[in-house]
Amino acid sequence: MVIRLAILDGEGIIYNCDKTMEIFLKEYEKFVKKFGVNLRFQEKLWFKLYPKIVRGKLKLKEADELIYQKIGIPKSKVKEWLKKDKEILLKYTKVYKDVKKLIEELKKKGIKVAVLSDTVHPLKWRIELFKKLGIEKGKHYDKIFLSNQIGAEKPEPKAYLTVLNYFKVKPEAALFIGHDKEELEGAKRVGMKILELKKERKNMSFKKLFNLMQQKNIHV
Repeated sequence: MVIRLAILDGEGIIYNCDKTMEIFLKEYEKFVKKFGVNLRFQEKLWFKLYPKIVRGKLKLKEADELIYQKIGIPKSKVKEWLKKDKEILLKYTKVYKDVKKLIEELKKKGIKVAVLSDTVHPLKWRIELFKKLGIEKGKHYDKIFLSNQIGAEKPEPKAYLTVLNYFKVKPEAALFIGHDKEELEGAKRVGMKILELKKERKNMSFKKLFNLMQQKNIHV
């Protein structure tokens, strides 16, 4: 069956957050240290709440307020840190050089393009990031789906099925492009075609991507 919908992972496929995470951890450690808090202690509390945050059952701001209350940081500092968090995201996240052309070629073939990303950040941050990276709605993607909005993260079936249902596309007519093996297997289990791209890849031409699809019997 011909592919009608391509679902792309965000981090590792469209953009790279390696430097972002490195800077985030350094800056956050300095931030909590000002209040006499050890980062490792804060992380334990964070990971307990993470499943709720990433699925949208608890907003990032609410989670930070709960954590700060327990570790002795004034709740008024939550806004200060979230502002810094956003600044780091926008400054250090880099787009993959090959991805814009690859997506444009998919769009030219009439294929719908969706971004499916696991995140704790608000949708407006992601939209702002895409604008900064030159990823345009319509030209490069049709819709963004975030885990904290749809209530599921990859590789849960609901994550992929939410996108498929929105576009009214059967799994066998959809392609998931990702780098994480568990997420790729999750897409495969719901019946989608899958294509793995390495995070550390060098620039990939559409011809090479097309050849990879042909090898896997994926028709566009």
